[in-house]
Amino acid sequence: MHPCDCSSSSGVVMVSHTEAVFGGVAKLPCDVTPPAKADRVHLVIWYKEGLPSPIYSVDARNMTMEGGRHWSEERALGGRAFFQSNTDPARLTIESVKDTDGGVYRCRVDFRKSPTRNTKVNLTVILPPDKLAVLDEKGAHIPHYILGPYNEGATVDITCISTGGRPLPRVTWWQENALLDDSYEVISDRKVKNVLRVSQLERRHLHAVFTCQASNNNYLAPISSSVTLDLNLKPLTVRMVGENKPLSADKTYEISCEVRGARPPPFITWWKGSAQLRNTRETTSSDGNKTTSTLILVPTIEDSGKYLSCRAVNTLIPDSGIEDGWKLNIFHVPIVTLELGSNLNGSWIREGVDVYFECNIKSNPWVYKVSWRHNGNIVVNNPSGGIILANQSLVLQSVDRSKGGLYTCVASNGEGDGESNPLLLNIKFSPVCRPGQGNVVGVGKGETAKIPCEVEANPPSTDFTWRFNNTGESIEIAGNQFSSEPNHSVITYTPHTEHDFGTLLCWARNPLGTMGRPCAFHIIPAGRPDTLLNCTLVNQTETALGIECSEGFDGGLPQYFLVEVFSQGTGKAYVSNVTSASPSLTVTGLPPGGTYEVHAYAVNAKGRSDATVLHAYTLKSPQKQTESPGKSSLTVRWLLFTAVSPGAMELVPIIGILAGVVVTLVSIAICAVLALRCRESRTKNCRYETDKLSDIKQRPLNQSCESLENNPDIIPLSTEFQDSEDKLLDKVNSKLYPTDINIINSTKPPKSDVTYADLNLAGSCSVYSELLSPRGEPTVYAQINPGHHRLNHIPHHTTVNGCNNPRRCDTLGRSNPAHGSSTSRMGVVTTTRF
Repeated sequence: MHPCDCSSSSGVVMVSHTEAVFGGVAKLPCDVTPPAKADRVHLVIWYKEGLPSPIYSVDARNMTMEGGRHWSEERALGGRAFFQSNTDPARLTIESVKDTDGGVYRCRVDFRKSPTRNTKVNLTVILPPDKLAVLDEKGAHIPHYILGPYNEGATVDITCISTGGRPLPRVTWWQENALLDDSYEVISDRKVKNVLRVSQLERRHLHAVFTCQASNNNYLAPISSSVTLDLNLKPLTVRMVGENKPLSADKTYEISCEVRGARPPPFITWWKGSAQLRNTRETTSSDGNKTTSTLILVPTIEDSGKYLSCRAVNTLIPDSGIEDGWKLNIFHVPIVTLELGSNLNGSWIREGVDVYFECNIKSNPWVYKVSWRHNGNIVVNNPSGGIILANQSLVLQSVDRSKGGLYTCVASNGEGDGESNPLLLNIKFSPVCRPGQGNVVGVGKGETAKIPCEVEANPPSTDFTWRFNNTGESIEIAGNQFSSEPNHSVITYTPHTEHDFGTLLCWARNPLGTMGRPCAFHIIPAGRPDTLLNCTLVNQTETALGIECSEGFDGGLPQYFLVEVFSQGTGKAYVSNVTSASPSLTVTGLPPGGTYEVHAYAVNAKGRSDATVLHAYTLKSPQKQTESPGKSSLTVRWLLFTAVSPGAMELVPIIGILAGVVVTLVSIAICAVLALRCRESRTKNCRYETDKLSDIKQRPLNQSCESLENNPDIIPLSTEFQDSEDKLLDKVNSKLYPTDINIINSTKPPKSDVTYADLNLAGSCSVYSELLSPRGEPTVYAQINPGHHRLNHIPHHTTVNGCNNPRRCDTLGRSNPAHGSSTSRMGVVTTTRF
């Protein structure tokens, strides 16, 4: 309040000022304190200028002020006013102030004794601003109170206009509690404007809240309006995820790139050099601050050294792009090319020249090994053999046709093996006979044979010469009798007489010369093939039999092989047959547990060979084996015996006779030994020899009881004295007992050794073979009959009772004067009857 002094007829008038906000409470002061202590207030009356009568009164006559009677003008105050006397100063309170309540009010105070006091109050009613309007730089209202978005780095003007209010309000801009701008201007009697300028918008301005306030009093809070600033932000960082490592060509990789700080999410592109890559996918975090782009990349060898980059840009902000990238390092399998040395003519390389290859390699990482292959086989360094491997080169010295073919080089690194293009080494050479051609041709008189002559030559031979040789002449064949094709010539030949059988010779020629050694074809009369050799049974099962043989001469014609199987039951019945191009055949589908006779043949156009016969059996089925173990075992042994030795079946009677003779002779030998021991005491020479038995055992093998000078019966060891039956028996023994016979034959004495004969004279004795022969080596004895002087010979390999050791057999060759000499035709003991 601002008091002032005025004069009137009634005394001094005090004038004060007060304010009230529209709709608020107005407090009009009035001093009711009596000038003297003994005085008191009788009456308080309020007036308002412009109204003829009082508007409010308090009657305190005959009572206290607090208990006085209050009165209010209904039309002026409408029950909104009340006088408060207990405050200092006392005051008239007007609630819900209206704009019409403004004006000058006078308070009249009458005292009981003191003079009347008048006080004036000037009430000013304040009208607050009606509204605020916040506009963008274009003067448009801001929807949803979100301003923008503006690009980072831009400048923005925000206008705030206040409308209404008395007095006109102050219009200011605030950010949180900080005053940004209070420079407002009045643009009309009801409007005040303030423009806020924010220059160089930064990332910190994102979502910044700017508040405009308008206020014209200190009683009410200012009216305000806030806006939020939205910004477009540049990408802050771009980073390739992971480590830049070498990549393998033709493999699939996923490479990620993270972009942070861009608003809205940036536009991300991938580049390989100047080429854009499009096989990507993107994800954005929930707060929108991070965007991840993933590239699916399949690198190639050509990508090595190129720059792979991830570029992020906010398309709303010019020049906002940033990028990150790697220089690609692509590992790959070596790329290899092979070529001949530059000074070589690959189309004309002859035998004897030196050839070298160059292996060109492109590799990342570099190779750790280079190898070479010839027709798929590894080439090994062999300088002595003319093969030299040096770094990436292969040198072949003095090549021959075997070195021809396809060559490749293989380079190896951590990614794998890279093989070069195959390079054909085409070596030129003069003709030679193709290996593996048959050189014996069988043909009959008057028959025509077509005989091919095939050669190997490079370039191929088309010029051929044929000649016929026999024991008496050599004739060149006319060209119309044979055809000529590259490396192949066929002659048509017909022998008419025995002189037409001989040798056909074939020569071929190519640009490098004529073959040095012709191809020879021996023309012989054709005939049946030879019998199969060394046939054995294999793979015997319940239903099958196998046979393997060695083939003989084919008779000069192509041959094949035939097996026929016959059963060996009550009658010989045909069972099955099989043919094959090789002498290894298997017959299937045979009944189990049967015995069979197998006939094997070689067959050509002239007929079949003599049969090779084997006896065999098939195994019994398990459910049919009801025979006793002993009988079954004996049967199996017999069948095995007949299978292994087919010819032994014919020798069964001879073997039985032989066994009986052996048993008889062994018994006679034992009796003779016992008789000799009994006669020892009556024979002086024998007694002497017996006394010196230990000395005789220590003598050399070529000594006996008598000295060598006194022993004239020294004969050489030979089998020429054996007759045909003895030799036949040896043959049988060698089949039946091959191990024993071989041992005997292998222990023949050397040529310098001699064989002793025992003399059987009247009144003399025999020295036993046990004393005269070394262990394991039999002694041959001969008997001389004094009457006839005929020599009977026992072969050195004679077997007695199946025993090959003379120490066990103690065979004694002695003549029998009573019965003469007897001869065993079985080859065990041989004597002669006179």
